Amino acid sequence: MKLKIREIYLCWRKGPGHRRKLVGILKRTSTDGITFRYLKEGVEEAKKEGFSSYPGFPVDFNKTYAENDLDVFSLRLVPFDRKDNLKSLSFWEATEVKDKFDLLALTQGILPTDNFELLGLFNPSKQFRFVSDLAGLTKLELEKGSVKEGDILTYETKSNKKAFRDIAVEVFKGDKLVGYIKNIHNNIFINTSRKIKLTVKSVDQNGHVRKIFVLIEC
Repeated sequence: MKLKIREIYLCWRKGPGHRRKLVGILKRTSTDGITFRYLKEGVEEAKKEGFSSYPGFPVDFNKTYAENDLDVFSLRLVPFDRKDNLKSLSFWEATEVKDKFDLLALTQGILPTDNFELLGLFNPSKQFRFVSDLAGLTKLELEKGSVKEGDILTYETKSNKKAFRDIAVEVFKGDKLVGYIKNIHNNIFINTSRKIKLTVKSVDQNGHVRKIFVLIEC
């Protein structure tokens, strides 16, 4: 799978049930390599809910951090020498990916110790696939067992000024709304006429459904 990922958005939220804020962006270009800068509007919104900065990167809207400063983001990747690395990469559809920038985008750099995520700006391409967890589950309060691994889901796009590029993507099982495609990840639904396939890959649940991981295939 050849990837052409050029942008990854740094996302922060106060906790489950709170809206994600886009607080920074990592860019990759042939001239500047990989750079990082904060996004003013997102940072100002996030500060109202307790955000201060990404560890080691004081907020400075006039500064662009260069590639040599960005090894800290690689710490969010599963170490290659860990025995469970292959299992993790397989879950994220990333077993053939070696580039760290691409791996950050595909695995979202999620850690159990903070509320940051790295959301890749994926562009539609034939035979591209990735995994994303649905947003909005805290408010939907889906009953345990209402969504199962292997379920085929459908989607609809709608106008929403709070979503990336003003388009929200609602996800359904039958007629029931079961979540939303996360901001930034919704880009792949906006810029293609190709029908996209959604399959439930994993469900985290106790008394109710907590997380739904979906395999998204172009």
